[in-house]
Amino acid sequence: SADQYDVHLEKISQNNGSGVDNHAYEIQVCVRLSCVLLSNETFSRPINATENYIKAHSKLFKYIVLGVLGAGYVAYFIAACVLDFQRATALVVLTCLAVAAVSLELLKKYKGKSISRFFKPAVRWFKSNLKWIKWVFILVVVVLLVVWLALDTSKRPTQLISFGGVCVFIVLIFLFSAHRTMVSWRPVFWGLGIQFCLGLFIIRTEPGFIAFDWLGKQVQIFLDYTKEGSSFVFGDLIGNIFAFQALPIVIFFSSVMSVLYYLGIMQWLILKISWVMQITMGTSSTETLSVAGNIFVGQTEAPLLIRPYLKDMTKSEIHAVMTGGFATIAGSVMGAFISFGIDASSLISASVMAAPCALAISKLSYPETEESCFKSKQNIKVASGDEQNILEAVSSGASASIGLVANIAANLIAFLAILGFINSALKWLGGMVGYPDVTFQVRSEIITTYALCGFANFSSLGIVIGGLSSICPLRRNDISSLVFRAMITGTCVSLINACIAGILFVPPLDCVEVFNGSPFNATLSDVAECCQELFQSTINNGTVSFEGFWGNVANATIFLSKCCQCCGLPDVDVCI
Repeated sequence: SADQYDVHLEKISQNNGSGVDNHAYEIQVCVRLSCVLLSNETFSRPINATENYIKAHSKLFKYIVLGVLGAGYVAYFIAACVLDFQRATALVVLTCLAVAAVSLELLKKYKGKSISRFFKPAVRWFKSNLKWIKWVFILVVVVLLVVWLALDTSKRPTQLISFGGVCVFIVLIFLFSAHRTMVSWRPVFWGLGIQFCLGLFIIRTEPGFIAFDWLGKQVQIFLDYTKEGSSFVFGDLIGNIFAFQALPIVIFFSSVMSVLYYLGIMQWLILKISWVMQITMGTSSTETLSVAGNIFVGQTEAPLLIRPYLKDMTKSEIHAVMTGGFATIAGSVMGAFISFGIDASSLISASVMAAPCALAISKLSYPETEESCFKSKQNIKVASGDEQNILEAVSSGASASIGLVANIAANLIAFLAILGFINSALKWLGGMVGYPDVTFQVRSEIITTYALCGFANFSSLGIVIGGLSSICPLRRNDISSLVFRAMITGTCVSLINACIAGILFVPPLDCVEVFNGSPFNATLSDVAECCQELFQSTINNGTVSFEGFWGNVANATIFLSKCCQCCGLPDVDVCI
């Protein structure tokens, strides 16, 4: 090596004048170095050749590795389906979604221009006739909505109360809008329409209900993994103290988000969801990305998606970002709510329905008055971070959440302490006139049922101010001035969400009440439906017994006898 050669040269210089034969020593050194060089070249030549061959055929090796991995996954997929298809249902769904996503990306990459050219005449015609098409579309939607309401609420007129609630909230928010003359109604109606369609799919269809029920269970399982780390650090304290229970979820989610950023998964998923809302509602890329992110992560984690752009966003966009956080349940807040025993699938459904509604109502409450820098796709790019590997992504995500967790904890302490003082003052003032129970908590008790689908409350004011200010200190003043309006808007979004659910939700029949209040007549649909349910729950193997709900009904045998007589079904086994 060069270092060894330098050592020998130094030794030669030291030998000068010492009587040592430098010439002979130089010959010896040269021979030894030549042998070393020849031996190194002999060993390195095949290695270099192999390395050069791999580099020259890297694409081929890449396809071979991908082919082997793909074949292995196909074998695993087939084996899982053959062994237990029902158990592998989730794997089948996820695989189909992945295949569809990859196919669409490949189609867009290789045939996107051809498809665009093919549809160019249709797009040109659509744009030239957009004005009358828009009014025809609005007329059709209004007619369909009126007809649907008339038919669907004919048996349950109380559902119209929920529809009236939606209308009242829209009118009130418009009246208290920051800039009424600047309201654009496109995002308002499109957002409410998307929310209604999502609710129709989730609440009224069996596939939608099953899908969100499954998703809720997976989220609950996923959030439980936080306990593995927090229980090691905090021990038994995690079950008793909110900080040790909820705040570690922020750290966990921050790490997961960092990994998903590194892999590019989160950018792809949220960009696709936000694209749908953006092209229909006409909102900017940044606010749409953040609100779409609130479906999956909480009010302090979602703004991390657009952290580089917060400093350049308009006030209306910042208001929309905060409203999306107040109006949804996800991330650390969802984890805390689930730990309190609330159904995860219901919370996820509420967040999905609330996302487009949050954008719509935020644009009604605080319309856009400035020129946004992020209206086109070219002006926004979700970066994947500077991490070099997954382990660094996990570590940096956890480290980045330290300031966020500290801000949340500090602001929670401050705001809850101040709220406690205000409540005590109100009790003292109310006690002077005979009303000692007057507090801000009255509001929460009245609308607890509705507020479950959002996190708009006074304590979360501190969470939002602390979280967003730590991400973008330059906008602290704007955040503080808009946060209260955003909280009120988020509350209205939650209430509108509840009204939409009230329109769509069909309560199950109370068959005991039906049997006690109606004559046993097969022509009555409720009686016939309840009798069929009773037949399916009856076991007659010499002794009549009942399963499920009917096992606890005192007069179930009498109801069964009347159902067998009234419905004219002598061929039913339980009636024979």
